Amino acid sequence: MARSAIHGPAQGRDSRIRPGSDRGHTVAGMSSRPTAIRAAPCSNAERLLPGHQFADAYKVPARHGVDAIEATRLAFARGPLWIRALMGLRNGLVRLVGLKPARSRGFPILSETPREVVMGFDDRHLDFRIVVAVAGGFATVTTLVRWHNAWGRAYLAAVLPFHRAIAARMIESVA
Repeated sequence: MARSAIHGPAQGRDSRIRPGSDRGHTVAGMSSRPTAIRAAPCSNAERLLPGHQFADAYKVPARHGVDAIEATRLAFARGPLWIRALMGLRNGLVRLVGLKPARSRGFPILSETPREVVMGFDDRHLDFRIVVAVAGGFATVTTLVRWHNAWGRAYLAAVLPFHRAIAARMIESVA
């Protein structure tokens, strides 16, 4: 049985998500998006962030004709209120300890091609990269983290449950 990234077992769904397949089913007249599934991190992860200690990825079938630039725009466009609230809380807390807040327009773009967009920045406690890629009919978001000290490791442990829910929800916006 397929396992949803944030909702447990995918009840009654085909565990094989195929590009161009049914984008969701109707329940009581409401359509649903495909649920993001865990995926292998991008193949160039070591080149993008050498020595990373954490990597995860989620994927969904991409809308027809969407490239990585458009997928990034869709994923990082004005998200749900709960994500915006969590990011606002995060930004307020990290300012208290002297770390960089996330920009309101999203993370800095380090490289951008129709196949892959790489975002992220380096900070005192950790460095991270977010990679949005479109290939084979799927859109995938990969997160890479390299921590520098105990604070970086503790920060990642604290945000990880939220990160997983946010990353999966954001890439679902591309389906």
